[in-house]
Amino acid sequence: SVMRKSMFDYGSLSAANGADLGLIDAMFPVDPLLSLLHANKEVAAGEKENEEGITDLTKAKKAKLEEIFGLNKSFDKFVATEQVSLVKYHEMMKKKAKLEERRKYFTKLAESSTAASLILSTIGLAPREAKLLPSKVEKVAVVTVDGSIGSSLSYEIIESLRKIRTDDDVKCLVLRVNSPGGSVTSSEAILEELKILEKPIICSMSNYAASGGYYISTSCEKMFANPTTITGSIGVFGIKLDASKWAKDYGIRTDYYPHGSHAASLNPLVPLTPRTKGNITRLIAGHYDYFKNIVANGRSMSVDEVEQVAQGRVWTGEQAKEVGLVDRLGGLDRAVSYAKSTHTKSESVDVEYWPRKKGFWDFISGKESIAGIISEAVALVKNSSDETDSIVHLFNEMSELKFAERPHFMLTMDEKTALDLILGRD
Repeated sequence: SVMRKSMFDYGSLSAANGADLGLIDAMFPVDPLLSLLHANKEVAAGEKENEEGITDLTKAKKAKLEEIFGLNKSFDKFVATEQVSLVKYHEMMKKKAKLEERRKYFTKLAESSTAASLILSTIGLAPREAKLLPSKVEKVAVVTVDGSIGSSLSYEIIESLRKIRTDDDVKCLVLRVNSPGGSVTSSEAILEELKILEKPIICSMSNYAASGGYYISTSCEKMFANPTTITGSIGVFGIKLDASKWAKDYGIRTDYYPHGSHAASLNPLVPLTPRTKGNITRLIAGHYDYFKNIVANGRSMSVDEVEQVAQGRVWTGEQAKEVGLVDRLGGLDRAVSYAKSTHTKSESVDVEYWPRKKGFWDFISGKESIAGIISEAVALVKNSSDETDSIVHLFNEMSELKFAERPHFMLTMDEKTALDLILGRD
């Protein structure tokens, strides 16, 4: 520590001082790098051609270099065969990191099915052993309900939930809600599917989680909302279009043969009678009471307490926390962190996002034959879609990074190069 303090106090050191203090390994009157690289290339070429005695010959050459350059240490451990600039090395490391991400993606893709593994391992995009290795990593699934809840959206969400339910690696579900509400029947369909999920569910509210959006959230053990989230709107309304007067004014009439007194009550050309109005009112009141009971059960509140915060009123996330409609304030990251810390055991947890976007394997998974799959894959690569355009570059990057994957480097740089790297200059 005394030496380190002295060095800091002293400031810049000469190369000779640095060598004396052990900051650099050696100083040479002439740079030995090119000679060393040439000797190591001969070793690599000899091993490739299985030439005998090449190693001994190279050791002799290195010993000669040690003598020429006056080095008091051995060159035996130096095995680099190429030199790169610091900027080039920096670029190669970035490409290597990108390549590692791609490798993980294709390995995970290969684990999804035997057919995918066969194709990807055949063309070198996934290890051959990956096809038989089931995923053992714990996962948290994030299902996003985005937009008005109708039959199309509910079908998509239910399809995702059923796939998640059969995945034993998924330990927790985060329901990401960004919806102002929608159809009662569609919301009920999603809620019923959530009830049979048999996995813990955490809710994360985005911009909106109101009416039907709040309805589907009631099955969650914890609710997270942003302070400005619009939520609540616990209420039900119905619409009866009465165009009977307009039709009469324009001479439009219709004949119908109803089976029962209310069979044609929703026909827009049938007027809203007091009896029909009473029937619709009872229907809406029934849905409203059911909604309140669901909230009461989910939030451990009495129906009367729910009535005080219901009646169709909307609340910000901060207000909703005060009245007991949400548990905590925070965004998606906080909800996912809570899910990981509470319901997973390992430190490495994958986060999956649903509904899944159509990707490379989704595009070709419906083909019947291997030949058909490969031909479609080639066509897809040629089209260079958002997800597959990198496949074309992947092979080039793999060959270019062969040198970058070797553990031995000897780098030279000047002050300008170092500053350019630090400051991010091109």
